[in-house]
Amino acid sequence: MHASFFTAGLVALAAIASVVSAQSILPKDCDRNVTVRAMDTCDGISAAQSVSTYQLATVNDGTIDPGCDNLFIGQIICLGLSGQDCDVTHVMGAGDTCQSVADAAGIPISTLLANNPNVHSNCDNVYTGEVLCTASQIYVKAA
Repeated sequence: MHASFFTAGLVALAAIASVVSAQSILPKDCDRNVTVRAMDTCDGISAAQSVSTYQLATVNDGTIDPGCDNLFIGQIICLGLSGQDCDVTHVMGAGDTCQSVADAAGIPISTLLANNPNVHSNCDNVYTGEVLCTASQIYVKAA
């Protein structure tokens, strides 16, 4: 009986520690954040929260791995940084091209590519479900 209470206490402490450690690694200029739920993926979070796949990965560099396969339930991740938070997005669908997305958003292709520097200039690496920033303002600072 005492062992089960002890085990339950350890599980509760581990859960609290994971939440506290997740909160402590948020960037200080994080504008908005979300708590990871069961079955969440980076693309799913990006689509639901209107944040580009690139932005989500970039603001959580060092927290989310490149394959985005290390999310855990209760983890708090940043969605955007102050002054660099693009929340105008498009989820790539079958048949979408960078040009069709830019045209639909009323922006030049150069702005689309500037806000999504992970996308090749010929757009051959976008995929269905990827979330792109489609804002008319350029949020990504040139390297």
